[in-house]
Amino acid sequence: MTLHRREVVREELIRSIAWLALGLVGWAILVEELAALEASLLTVGVLPVLTWAGLTLGMIGLRFLTDSATQVETPSGLSISLVLGITLGGVGAVYLVAVENQAALWVTAAYVGVSIAAVAWHWYARVPDSPADPLA
Repeated sequence: MTLHRREVVREELIRSIAWLALGLVGWAILVEELAALEASLLTVGVLPVLTWAGLTLGMIGLRFLTDSATQVETPSGLSISLVLGITLGGVGAVYLVAVENQAALWVTAAYVGVSIAAVAWHWYARVPDSPADPLA
């Protein structure tokens, strides 16, 4: 394994702590709120680990395929953050409709509106190709 690939794997494994926390908390909330899911070794132990592994391997694969740093300061990093935010917003919208019994029309309208505003701002801001020199 090259030094660059080893560094990518190390960075993504450190970042994956957040994925593991998201999986543990997210699946616990779903098990608690949905009557169709029972608390078992599968739903409390295996599914969070599969979620963590899938997201971590996906990010490592994305970094290898794009060969970019995907740091938040880079244009590709901001784009990935935008997609992740829209995806998590969709999960939140589904939760509000399915579990909290909110009106699907209003939640969908709010989700679409916020997503369009985020994409428009991302397009408007247009991050420069090279980060600013911190020493300037």
